Amino acid sequence: MAAGGFCRAFNLSKFSRVILYLSLSGSALLSFAALAAQQIANSEVSLSILDPRTPTSLKNNMGSVLPRERENLLLKAELPEGIDLPLHALKWRIKDSQGLSLKELQGQDQAVQLATGQYQIELSIGQFISTKSLEVKTEVLSQPYFKADIGHLVIEANHVADWSITSLSQPHTSFDVKASQQVDSWVASGFYEITPVHSGVTRRQVVNVLAGEINTVSIDLPLVEVNLIAVQNNQPLFKPVEWEVFRLDKGERHYLGSYYQHSQGITVPAGYYEVVATHASTVRSRQFWVKENTSNRVILAMD
Repeated sequence: MAAGGFCRAFNLSKFSRVILYLSLSGSALLSFAALAAQQIANSEVSLSILDPRTPTSLKNNMGSVLPRERENLLLKAELPEGIDLPLHALKWRIKDSQGLSLKELQGQDQAVQLATGQYQIELSIGQFISTKSLEVKTEVLSQPYFKADIGHLVIEANHVADWSITSLSQPHTSFDVKASQQVDSWVASGFYEITPVHSGVTRRQVVNVLAGEINTVSIDLPLVEVNLIAVQNNQPLFKPVEWEVFRLDKGERHYLGSYYQHSQGITVPAGYYEVVATHASTVRSRQFWVKENTSNRVILAMD
């Protein structure tokens, strides 16, 4: 409107008016461009380059690729629910392909670093043993599966005995305990034959060991106490005497043991026996019955 008033005031021709309008429009455009350039120069331009790739986290599973110088073998013992064992009760042994022991570890979970090769991994808990062969690679995480279906076997007896425990569920699995009144061990679940031996007499009992349970067995050995007494001039012989004890059964003579006190107490099953006492050059012997619920005293005169 200001431009129109200017044109009427000076009585400009139509051609002159067109020239004037074009000049004013060009000036306005130049001013706008200059202002925009100044704003761009004064403003901070921030460029963001988006990477479409997302990071991939390594998972601790068998076959995962690991950074160098990291553990590449994870060992874990899967135990029955409710079992809480001390660290020293779980033992790991790592052997090379030649059977040479390389590492021995304790505890339910272990992480180790091994060179590429073939290994034997052994887990033992009490009398339970599990062995696996495994190929290990330096930059690959290996995690063999060890499941320990074990139960707590506790055997109590009324006398000291030598014990033989044999698995009826797993072949070639047995162990012995010598001169003990109790057997206390972790074993693989299954059926076992328990055989205590005392003075040549054995008893057998079968027990089913349940995984995760305390399996208690009480065995009553029918044993009788016998007192062996050596005398001289109707008085106790306070000098060393060697006693040899034999069990007589079906015409056979079974040696049970030797003892060396002048008054000796022994524990034997009921049955028929022979005792031989030796003092210096004097030798005496006697055969006798041993019966339950009676007083069993054997007196030998060494005169």
